[in-house]
Amino acid sequence: MVSSSGPQSFLLLTVGMLLAGCQLFDSSTREAAPRSPSVMSMWELYRHCQSSGDVETVLSAAKQLRQSAADTPVVPAPDVPKSLDRFVTKQPVRTTVDPKALAASCTLQAARTSLSAGREQEAEQLLHAVVFSYPESDYTFYVAQAKVWIEELHRPGSSDAVIHPISTH
Repeated sequence: MVSSSGPQSFLLLTVGMLLAGCQLFDSSTREAAPRSPSVMSMWELYRHCQSSGDVETVLSAAKQLRQSAADTPVVPAPDVPKSLDRFVTKQPVRTTVDPKALAASCTLQAARTSLSAGREQEAEQLLHAVVFSYPESDYTFYVAQAKVWIEELHRPGSSDAVIHPISTH
């Protein structure tokens, strides 16, 4: 009797090695990439922030946008094996909107809405949060606007002050 187990053994050995190799790249051994908020959900939240006159609604939107901006990861692609992470350059977030800019703008709107509701201390805290939370040069406009509004709040007789946006013209 002639044994045909030679080619079958080779085939089984090859399949076994392939399966073992696949285990090295199994996605369960890598950390799951954090789920980013969608661009559309951030944009809708931002629009709601800009259009609402309700202080609590605007404060909530600003908080959610700040959290979304903090949660937006800047990490290597999730299909890169963990062992190769150190060789991969971390790329910036590629979205159609800048989550941090949305958050900064909405926080300014929250300060304006708080001031309109007579909540000066809260408005000032929000303005200081913009100044300290966005030191990068990409957010200079928002920081400058917050600083101007803080100065307006500290002027004598400014208890009835209304903070106005800086003109971009």
